[in-house]
Amino acid sequence: MDGAAWLTAPVQLTGSRAFTCDGFTTDQCDYYMQRWHFWYIADYVYALPTIAFLMSTLGIFIIGTFVSQLLDHRRFRGPSVWLKLLAGVRYLSYRGFYIKALRWNSAPLGLLLLGAAGTVYFFCMDLIPQPYYWSSEDFGSSPPLGTRSGWMALACMPFVFATASKANWITLLTGISHESLQVFHRWISYAFFLLALMHTFPFIVYHIRFHDMVTEVTMMSTLFYWTGIVALIFQAWLTFASHSLIRNLGYEFFKVTHLFAVVIFVLVFFWHCDYTLTSWHYFIATAAVYVPCLVFPWLRTCFEYGFTQKAYIHVEDNGFTRITIPSVSFKWTPGQHCFLRFTSFGMQALSSHPFTICSLPSSRPEEKSELVFYIRHQRGLTEKLYHHALKQPDASVPVLIDGPYGGINMQRYTEAARLLIVAGGSGAGWTLPFIELALLKRQRSMRPDEEQGRSIEPDEKHSESGLISLRVVLATRDTSSRIWFLRTVGKLLSRHSITHFSSDITVQVYLTGEADRTAEASKKVGVVTISEGSASSSENINVKPEEEETTLIPGKELHGRPELPLIITEEGAHIAETGESLSVFVCGPTTMQNDVRNAVAGENLKVLKGARSGGVHLHSEHFSWA
Repeated sequence: MDGAAWLTAPVQLTGSRAFTCDGFTTDQCDYYMQRWHFWYIADYVYALPTIAFLMSTLGIFIIGTFVSQLLDHRRFRGPSVWLKLLAGVRYLSYRGFYIKALRWNSAPLGLLLLGAAGTVYFFCMDLIPQPYYWSSEDFGSSPPLGTRSGWMALACMPFVFATASKANWITLLTGISHESLQVFHRWISYAFFLLALMHTFPFIVYHIRFHDMVTEVTMMSTLFYWTGIVALIFQAWLTFASHSLIRNLGYEFFKVTHLFAVVIFVLVFFWHCDYTLTSWHYFIATAAVYVPCLVFPWLRTCFEYGFTQKAYIHVEDNGFTRITIPSVSFKWTPGQHCFLRFTSFGMQALSSHPFTICSLPSSRPEEKSELVFYIRHQRGLTEKLYHHALKQPDASVPVLIDGPYGGINMQRYTEAARLLIVAGGSGAGWTLPFIELALLKRQRSMRPDEEQGRSIEPDEKHSESGLISLRVVLATRDTSSRIWFLRTVGKLLSRHSITHFSSDITVQVYLTGEADRTAEASKKVGVVTISEGSASSSENINVKPEEEETTLIPGKELHGRPELPLIITEEGAHIAETGESLSVFVCGPTTMQNDVRNAVAGENLKVLKGARSGGVHLHSEHFSWA
């Protein structure tokens, strides 16, 4: 290990490019100094184009976000070519594929095409230039294939970190939430690791060819070899241990080991690069991109939210764990989530966990808001919270808040003529802010005589105020969750002093599995009953919250899985001739996500073909996006 010094002296930020052709013939010198062969400009030839490719991709998303906001405005009735362009982009953004045997949803078609473009770029840039290996040792010990691969891999590193953080510059520029960026984080990481392998193997082939491989392996005599091996091992762990199969075995273990591996990898990789040409510039770029995004959430938690927040934990009748954090001063929108760190739960305090907010901020400026989360416990932290709440109902525990993040595009919510909210299982709590927001919009657009509790019917005044038609579809296999959901919706209605509603807001509960069989045996369970014959010619769900008056929810209670493609087609038919827009929001398992996104893609394909004039937007909220 005597030859493996800390760094090659004298240490400097940028390595020397000094080169002479001493020892080369004229032909050898001309050959070596060609653009695709010359080692001393390899960072310019291979790393900078990789940066340009990835930055161009980012630029396309920035432009796309701007154009989408312009074209998606409800009052825009511009040339049909622009509306078809928007429908085409949406089709590519939603259309996906489901592999039943693996229970795996593919990325949308547009992202798959983008990934294919990246694959073509990296392989062409790396494999088309020749040669792969020098014909003799006269040209040095760095094979051209290894040189190309190493610089392209290094250029990926800033983008891996840029897409890893919750608060990040890409979200700021494009509006794409951090959970949606995870697919890019994984894909760029795969490219990073594959290029690292293609950087490593040519050196192995080189030393085998020139008969000194045993010496290199047994002696570990140079800085570059042993640091490269250590960095590659930790990079392999970071790449493959992040797969959901391993991550789901223990989230806290995954997160701690992931952060540990990142620190070791960056330090050893920094050592490995040894200020070769501009290699350290990419570490500076990575730090400039990542460190502010890492520090910002902590500063916001410290100075805006504080360390004195308390969370109250309670187990609902259906087994959901309700977390309530009162007296928060920030605002949020439906679909957003916060990362919560419970500091009194041992090892779980080392990591924060994302939970979707199931409430709305207070509509009165003088009142502070209340964060509410509904969680179905599984393993790890959620299980600890569940058992803690069983032992100590409504007990308070200290919590640190980081957020909010993500959420829906409010413009597409407020300006859509029709809204369809689809949820499955534990996604029931996710729908509540959407329903409450619709109720608030109804209240604000009420005529004075309607405020006395009479039924609200849509009219021209309502349309001008942006009033919407909301349809909520919930599929659950749990009878207690069905009862809990309807009772909670009833409480929302009662809270806003509304006892009757028209069919503009419809709730449909689909009972599947055990809940379906139980409901068939009894038409009346608990305080929830079904009555026929409402003014909207559909079934009404009567809910009687505890100690509150009975509230009538227009809707149906149905059996079996919902035919989601048919439901979306029905909703799309309402806007087919009017040119209005439909917004679909879904939170549920992978099969539900796949059915909804492909049905919405189909509606946009109809717009693209000219068979329909209204646009259809989709927002998907996954149970697990990390």
